[in-house]
Amino acid sequence: MKKLHINGRSFYDDNNQPFFYTACTAWELFHKLTLEEAERYLRNRAEKGFNVVQAVAVCELDGLHTPTYAGGHVPFHDLTTLEPNEAYFDHVRQVSEMANRLGIFIALVPMWGSHWSVNNSWGTDKKPLFNVHNVSGFCRYLSDKMRDIGLIWMIGGDRAIASDEQRDLLEAMAKGLRLGASGDALLTVHSQGGRSTLDMLGERPWHDFLVWQTGHMGQAYPSWRPIEMDYQRQDKPVLDSEPCYEAHPVMCQHQFKRSQDASRFTDREIRRTSYWSVFAGGAGITYGCYSLWQMRRPEDDSVAIPESAASTYQGDTIPYWFNVLDYPGAFNIGQLRRFMESLPDWQHRVPDQTLLQSANPTDSRHCRAMRDEKCRWIAVYVPEQQNIVVDVRDFAQTGFEIAWFDPRYGIMNRVSDDISETFFLSIDPPETGSDWVLVLRQKEKSR
Repeated sequence: MKKLHINGRSFYDDNNQPFFYTACTAWELFHKLTLEEAERYLRNRAEKGFNVVQAVAVCELDGLHTPTYAGGHVPFHDLTTLEPNEAYFDHVRQVSEMANRLGIFIALVPMWGSHWSVNNSWGTDKKPLFNVHNVSGFCRYLSDKMRDIGLIWMIGGDRAIASDEQRDLLEAMAKGLRLGASGDALLTVHSQGGRSTLDMLGERPWHDFLVWQTGHMGQAYPSWRPIEMDYQRQDKPVLDSEPCYEAHPVMCQHQFKRSQDASRFTDREIRRTSYWSVFAGGAGITYGCYSLWQMRRPEDDSVAIPESAASTYQGDTIPYWFNVLDYPGAFNIGQLRRFMESLPDWQHRVPDQTLLQSANPTDSRHCRAMRDEKCRWIAVYVPEQQNIVVDVRDFAQTGFEIAWFDPRYGIMNRVSDDISETFFLSIDPPETGSDWVLVLRQKEKSR
């Protein structure tokens, strides 16, 4: 696979075809799975429509000391000199090559944030392994190691960037990656939830596109707000690279603790936050699952999980990675990609809330509208049963067709093309199910 590139607000592949970033979160992929297990996971994701997997080279869950299940390797021979263990990074490369053969790019985090930053909110207060003096050299090594791999660089790793020293460290990471053989790959920064890297870092020439972590705080976090904000203030792709994870406990809205016992995000919340983000201007979306990112294994049952937020949820049953591959939310994200790609010139879409003429609450009922730049189609995400009023004046001369897309099953339900309305359409979604997408298409002009 060759590199992705950017034109305006969208990604394109090496054939100049638009690329809808559709990622699955597998932070512990290289650390916890054997080659055979990695192939099982990657084939499952490719079949569902994922074209990106987000993973970490030097992992969070005791990634420095607990060896891989594939060959028993750790990333460094010595934690003082940081001499890389070639066998470990050979495994990282092998899994990445396997992903590429299946049509999947790796969004590679060189090291998790806990290895370069004192944890700001949770975990152990320990001296970081990486600093401004050694991080650039390691990143250049990794960039050389991943030569000719189809990848995206994602530096950061769930940490805020709050000081000049931390900004310098991110600069050093980017410099090292750019100097290596994979320095032409797209590069972005993954930060702590609710924090904009654009505000923390400012404009950086190496920062190719923006990602948000809208995260796991609150049952209906308004994920459309940060995407809309950064879409409006810069002209490059922006997307949500960590929305709420399926089966993750619902956290308190203002601090990272459970909001109530046994509360978890379901496929319904996965769809809602994903469609909100994409319809607000997102160039793609990411899926995550509570036990899948950890690659939870039977061997982990007797092991305390260090550093991870998951370790605070004592008493939870955390399923094994191979038992959660087919959770419904994972299917729904592939269906979102297929829906987007079914829209003509979807890469030139425009979020447009002025199309909604009815009252639009900002809670869980919030609706999002988008259209293509030539006004040939309109799509409105409706998360709950409610009447909506849509401005259809752009279709006055030609008429339009109505369809309802079911995001649960990926089915387009065509309703009618005999419409008399020329100013606004007042319509209610189907009564079955929870969320729907209204799709209006301009009829072809008669000759």
